[in-house]
Amino acid sequence: MAGPGRCSRIRPPVIAELLAFFALLSLTTTALVVFIPGAVRARAWLGVPLGALAAAGSGGGVVLVSGDRAAAQSMAVLALVLALGARLWLRRWSYLAALMMVGIVLAGLAYLVYSMLQAAADPLGPVVWWGSALLLVLEVVALGLTVSYAFEVLDVLSRRLVPAPRFDDRYRPMVAIQVPTYNEPVEVVIRTLVSLSRLDYPNVMVQVVDNNTRDPEVWQPLQRLCARLGPKFHFMHLEPWPGYKAGALNEATRRLPPEVELIGIVDADYVVRPDWLRDTVGYFVEPEVAFVQTPQHYRDWEDDSYLRGLFYSYRYFFDVTMPARANRNAIIFAGTMGLIRRSVLDRIGGWSTETVTEDAEASLRMLGAGYRGVYVPVPYGEGLMPLSFDGLKKQRFRWALGGIQILRMHWRELLPFGSHRLRLTLGQRVHYLLGSVQWFGDLLTVIFTLLLLLTAAATVLHHRLPVREIVGPLALVPFLFLVSGVGRALWAIRTTAGCTWGDAVRCMRCWFALSWVVTLACLRGLVRRQAAFLRTPKRKEGRSVWQAINSSRAESLLAALSVVAAIAMPVSAPSLGTIVIALLLLWLAVFYASAPWASFAAEGIKLTPLRRAFLRSAQTTGDRPGFSLGSAAWLGLPGAIVAAVAAALVLATPPAPRNVPPPPDLPRVQQLEPPRLPGATPPPTSAPSPSASPSPSPSITPSPTPTTAPSPAPTVSALPSPSPSSSARPSPFPAASPVARPGATASPLRRAEASRPA
Repeated sequence: MAGPGRCSRIRPPVIAELLAFFALLSLTTTALVVFIPGAVRARAWLGVPLGALAAAGSGGGVVLVSGDRAAAQSMAVLALVLALGARLWLRRWSYLAALMMVGIVLAGLAYLVYSMLQAAADPLGPVVWWGSALLLVLEVVALGLTVSYAFEVLDVLSRRLVPAPRFDDRYRPMVAIQVPTYNEPVEVVIRTLVSLSRLDYPNVMVQVVDNNTRDPEVWQPLQRLCARLGPKFHFMHLEPWPGYKAGALNEATRRLPPEVELIGIVDADYVVRPDWLRDTVGYFVEPEVAFVQTPQHYRDWEDDSYLRGLFYSYRYFFDVTMPARANRNAIIFAGTMGLIRRSVLDRIGGWSTETVTEDAEASLRMLGAGYRGVYVPVPYGEGLMPLSFDGLKKQRFRWALGGIQILRMHWRELLPFGSHRLRLTLGQRVHYLLGSVQWFGDLLTVIFTLLLLLTAAATVLHHRLPVREIVGPLALVPFLFLVSGVGRALWAIRTTAGCTWGDAVRCMRCWFALSWVVTLACLRGLVRRQAAFLRTPKRKEGRSVWQAINSSRAESLLAALSVVAAIAMPVSAPSLGTIVIALLLLWLAVFYASAPWASFAAEGIKLTPLRRAFLRSAQTTGDRPGFSLGSAAWLGLPGAIVAAVAAALVLATPPAPRNVPPPPDLPRVQQLEPPRLPGATPPPTSAPSPSASPSPSPSITPSPTPTTAPSPAPTVSALPSPSPSSSARPSPFPAASPVARPGATASPLRRAEASRPA
């Protein structure tokens, strides 16, 4: 602030400078790997100069903000030294990847420290301290998710290859291929069974396991088809039978002949290559190998832009997450297109009926028994993707719910401390723990969205939320997190899948479109332990735009509220902080609008005869025993109550003063005065002027925000980072973190990297 007769300049404290530097470093290193092909794998002769260039650019940004050239140079040197240490620890990484990881981690830590100092200096005192403490917990989780997504990507794209496990092509044990079906049209299953009849392997049998299909006109044609295909094909119809798919497979395994040593699982819509068994069975020559997994792949997607985006969103898990897990013997058994040793399956007690993702849960117990999993990154079969958005939501709900159920069943085993029954390594524990926790990235995004909307409401009413504020130029830091997180996600998708920028964007939108249903699955998994499947309505052709919006009401409402809040904030209280929050809200509007987009786009898929038949499959309709999507709606009631209480707190908080003097020591103010002659009288001090000044003083700004991305589908996130996953859940999705007036925090970015065919 400028007072009469003197010049002053606000200089951020050291922690703020560190935050700005490492946030810029994360952004600049991301830009280098995105725009310079092969830079992420570059050896030291190129990686070190590129790293020095990124550090110098980040230091230049700090100089522009603070004017402290010496501090900027010191931080640049510190970053390069830390990157060298990270590179020595992560021996197979490139130097530039190590530098990027240093930037992401330290930017996140600096942000958390700055946030704590900001809350401690807030004049509202304990009320803000408690609110900020709760917010800090959410931000710590968001930071952890961001770091985990970035680590997966860099561990795959920058790592030098590790030696493949031993393979003996002379090893030829007896294999049984199990094909579980439920309400599957014979037009779909016939292609699967015919492809299995052509397997180039001598000792094989195929067991078709029909589970609780009640209509004889559906399952009897499958029985006749198996009889026509010959003695290697065996048909079983189980009705009624408990335990869903896991219960049916346990019974089918019990009925296998004793000479069967290996069991393969193939979904009823997959077309399998003849060389699948020939190229994978040989890994079982090592007795410690319990299972071998190949990627789940898909067909019949090239002619539709929505299906292309969906295809690449599925690929993230098998191109990024699984290779990263394979580096630490922590892969999951993903069910279809996988082989498992029968004796090991018997030893762990078979498939668990307490979770809807029995395959992933079984692999955790096998690894905990001291066995090994092998990932072969070559697709040997291609299935069909859900052709309706409702069916896609059902599938993702089941995956996310299974991840939460595994966490509830084995959380003590996944913590790095305490007594354990399972003999898991630290790397295995971390990967399985993150594999379940990453689904919560979408729930975090919803929470941060509600906080931003409350922040907007408080700003319009000239109140503030009871959490700390971040004001001035540092309000832009969450945008640096968001941009670098989205950039890494798009880069990973394009690098691993070799797709266009347009398909990479559509891939991310598919992750975003599933955020709300993943949130419901997380809540469902937290409040109930029992397994359940999600039922969704069957597809109706000719759906209108309104019907697409109506089928994703919650997401459409959040998108609309975000747009309204983004317009209202800068109009009611124009400032840098409100503009930043408005932009974050617009990003969230695009994020949630992806759901009605996907719903409408799925209705435009051209229905070929095969696709029309697949529409009747349970994999598209979601016609599974369990509860309906409507029965999960009550889960929104606690959220509504929390939002109402938060709104009441906002209204009860006294209006924020228009001009509040900066708290002592945060940020530190350095007065730049003209030189004084000996004996001259010092100029009188004056109160800070409410007039302009480039800095963190009185902007009235409330609190946080998110953006997300998958899990096993991916997610991208703004505080340090995805999507989906997703796994995921990549993500794999961007999430924002607290900012001017409000804060913004990042959400998932569900995930990206590519495995290369052997």
